[in-house]
Amino acid sequence: MHQFYKQTLQLLDTELDRIHVALDRLSHERIWKKGRESTNSIGNLCLHLAGNEYQNVVSAIGNKPFVRERSAEFLAMGSYTSAQLRERLFDVRAQSRQVIEKLTEEDFHREVTIAYPPGAGIASYQKTIMELLYHTASHYSYHTGQIVYMTRILQEGDEHLLRWKH
Repeated sequence: MHQFYKQTLQLLDTELDRIHVALDRLSHERIWKKGRESTNSIGNLCLHLAGNEYQNVVSAIGNKPFVRERSAEFLAMGSYTSAQLRERLFDVRAQSRQVIEKLTEEDFHREVTIAYPPGAGIASYQKTIMELLYHTASHYSYHTGQIVYMTRILQEGDEHLLRWKH
């Protein structure tokens, strides 16, 4: 497997481990707590990350059926336990790993379509596989940072989630 693909999986796995730690630190109520109505809970962000990764990697790159209700990811309010969120994230990662491990260097510049259904409010677009994996990893990292920060605020104690103090 090409080094870029290995590093992409390593980054995604590191971020997933951080989310796993965060979910373990919080009660069900705190996972679904919103700072205010117009923001997302940690639960919403977990569903969004699973949906985005599935759409970009499993569906667009891996040619699996498009199965995502993006708006439902943000509308969910306590409908999944931390174990169910974790299972969903790990299941999508396992599917992504199968797709990414089959990619070759020749696939870097192959274009794929990221499809959205009519009326989704987002137009379908094309990216190369390299661009899409870069986008997916940076998107995952961005929301993981939000989850880590929110967990620091919401957790009972003052423990650090990462190796360093922040």
